[in-house]
Amino acid sequence: MVLAEEQHQAQLRWGQFLDPNDISKGKHYPLHDYQKQVYVSDRRYTAAVAGTGGGKTAVGSIWTVRQINDALTRTNQRNQKPFCLGFIVAPTYKVLLRATIPTFLDAIDYTAIGMQAGGRYLESKSYYELPNKWGKIWFQGADNPYGLEGGQFDFVWMDEGGQIEKKAFNALIGRTGQKQAPILVTTTPYITSEGFGPIHKEWYPRFKANDPDYLIVHFPSIANPAYPKEEYERQKRSLPPEIFQARYHGLFTAVEGLVYPSFSTSLIQLDPDELKSVINSCYKFVGGIDFGWNDPFCALAGGIDHDDTLWIFYERYKSLTTLEEHAHQLPKTVNQKPILWFADHNPEAIHKLKKGGHYVKRAPKYSRGAASSAILNGILSVNRRIKLQKLKIVQNRCPAVVAESETYIYPEKNEEIIGDKPLDKDNHALDALRYLITGLDIKKAV
Repeated sequence: MVLAEEQHQAQLRWGQFLDPNDISKGKHYPLHDYQKQVYVSDRRYTAAVAGTGGGKTAVGSIWTVRQINDALTRTNQRNQKPFCLGFIVAPTYKVLLRATIPTFLDAIDYTAIGMQAGGRYLESKSYYELPNKWGKIWFQGADNPYGLEGGQFDFVWMDEGGQIEKKAFNALIGRTGQKQAPILVTTTPYITSEGFGPIHKEWYPRFKANDPDYLIVHFPSIANPAYPKEEYERQKRSLPPEIFQARYHGLFTAVEGLVYPSFSTSLIQLDPDELKSVINSCYKFVGGIDFGWNDPFCALAGGIDHDDTLWIFYERYKSLTTLEEHAHQLPKTVNQKPILWFADHNPEAIHKLKKGGHYVKRAPKYSRGAASSAILNGILSVNRRIKLQKLKIVQNRCPAVVAESETYIYPEKNEEIIGDKPLDKDNHALDALRYLITGLDIKKAV
């Protein structure tokens, strides 16, 4: 009988009811070994640093349900009314709505604290109300760190916490101090202006020093049995080893000497309705072009909103294609407003695009000195926008510029970065971006 039950459970998918005819038996959550370490952790600070698709958000949601039940039990044992205040945070509220909250609601559903028991998710108020007035679980984006101050919680879960800036990260830790409550961070490694962030800089050394308050669990994408091994092997063949280890094994590895080390902080994913809203908020549209034949021709375009944020949402990246064809395919307007293109210095190519009806200027230089100085100054301009959070790349529409940002490096010698000119390799989309930003941020094109 036990064997038959085990066979039945082995056939169930994640989150399915153990018995559809008796939902009180709960759901099936077959945690892999790494997830189990996270779920049972009683450390004050726990981090699940995993490869994409490895199941970090899934275990975060189940860990959260456990923390709620533990808090209710503790207060009840003190002869008090069961009560819990929890805090679930993601880098932005859009990330919460897209992934974190739905996963949490699925985990809490059909439990003693789920909606069938009287719990309520109030989206307009950004919290989940536990049944019997037992408390609330608040949801908030970390893009406003000052909004994270005040109050004490029984637990904090930071989903994709590697993208949360240090100021917000520390504010969240402060929300658990009085109760010495547990904090869980689930994330894939992200490179920011602060390197890999507080998890790597502050938590990791303490964990390695056997501090009993800290646990960091790394696990690969394929620890999740549902993650396709074919995709894992495909990415292993195609990505640089350092990036593969970070993205698919959750390890703190990175390419040394990256030209744009904080580029990932500018990436955002938008659905069609969100993209339409962004475009409608822009008052001016600009583009950048890097010409090529055997090497790819790349055009990037986007808009400027009234906060001076540049949103890049269009990419054309093709080899062995005539300029006449590019001129035919490139957009001339967005929302009936003309696109001003800033291009590589190629008068003949610029003339052909103009002949095709496009408004094109040669990208300006910051100086009349060496080409390497112009490149360096353009790079500084791009990095300035990244640092000021005035550049947003819609990554689901611009894959080439995202891919290039991960491998565009300065040359190295004896393990030290030398020179100020990056390696001229796999940089066509990034050159187009540099031309665009240089043209945009220097008031007068030449």
